[in-house]
Amino acid sequence: MRVDCIRIGSVRLCLALILGLLVVSGYVVAPVLFAKAGSHALAGSLAGAIFHVANMGIVFLAAAVTVFWLRMRKSGMVIGRLRWSLLLLVVVLVAGNEYGVTPVIAELKAQMGPIDLVAADDPLRKLFGIWHGVSALIHMFAAIAAVVLVAFGAAAPGRSE
Repeated sequence: MRVDCIRIGSVRLCLALILGLLVVSGYVVAPVLFAKAGSHALAGSLAGAIFHVANMGIVFLAAAVTVFWLRMRKSGMVIGRLRWSLLLLVVVLVAGNEYGVTPVIAELKAQMGPIDLVAADDPLRKLFGIWHGVSALIHMFAAIAAVVLVAFGAAAPGRSE
């Protein structure tokens, strides 16, 4: 078995894990938490912790993909700008959500207290809803970019010798 085959398989696994972390955390675990936790405050707290762990995993997996791709390029494989751009897009979206949007949401939650006790027409709750929607859109775009990245595969089929 050639080293390039192992690297291609490793990249495919990392990309699939990135996609899995995005899909499972956002579209499986979070909805189940909000349906079953009994309290939106508890569900949100648990979901936030899960998103944090998933986001850190995505960043580390993207770093692993970067290392594999750099090594593959040295051996003559074609990675292509589109793949690099999509990986960068996923990382920027995830990091932006983690370090840009999440702190704003956390600050709003701290100002409001338990969301279950806040009136639906409260301005802070409405602002929280807007930022939560922004976060959900960013997460969706990251997941779509990851789907495209997985569909394109680990590297272009040709070799540049």
